[in-house]
Amino acid sequence: MISFCNYSLVPASFNPWRAVFLDVAEAVMAELSDERFDFLHFGSSSFKVAGKGIIDISILYQAGHLQDAVAYLKNFGFVDQHSGNPFPATRPRKDIAVLYNNEVFNVHMHVIEKNSEEHKKQVTYKEHMLNNPDDRAAYEAQKRKILADGITVQDDYGKAKSPFVKSILSQL
Repeated sequence: MISFCNYSLVPASFNPWRAVFLDVAEAVMAELSDERFDFLHFGSSSFKVAGKGIIDISILYQAGHLQDAVAYLKNFGFVDQHSGNPFPATRPRKDIAVLYNNEVFNVHMHVIEKNSEEHKKQVTYKEHMLNNPDDRAAYEAQKRKILADGITVQDDYGKAKSPFVKSILSQL
C-alpha cells in the first residue's frame, strides 16, 4: 500500500541499494496501472546499484499521446521536474514522493514514447547492468568519486554521471 505525497528536493548522496526499491517501484506502477500506458522501472534502483535512492520509472505512452500521459500523472499529484535545467517538453520528467511502509521515497517519472529510441536505450542499459556486476561496481565507484568531488546538486550530479552511462551505451 502506498500513498503519494509531496516531493522534496534533496542533495545527491550515496545510499546502499535496497530490495525495497523494487517493491516501491512495483507498488507505484500498480497504483498507476492503466491500459493506455506501460511502465518501466529503470535506473540504478532497478539494477541493484547504490546511489541517491530515487526510484526512476518511465510511463510509456503510444505515439501521439504525450499530453495524455502528462495529464494522467498530474491527476495523481505529480509535479513538474524539480530542476534548473529540466528535460525538454517532448520528453518531460514529473516528480512525486511515495509513502511506503512508513518511509518516504522520491520518484522521478519519465514520460517516454513506447518503442522510441529512448525507451529502447533504457531497456538495453538496464539489462546490461543487471548482467554485468563489474559495470555495476564501476558505476558505484563513479558515483562515489562525483560525491567526493563535492558535487551534490542533483542536476550537476546527473550531468557528472552521464559520461559513464553514455560510454556503456556506446558499447552496446
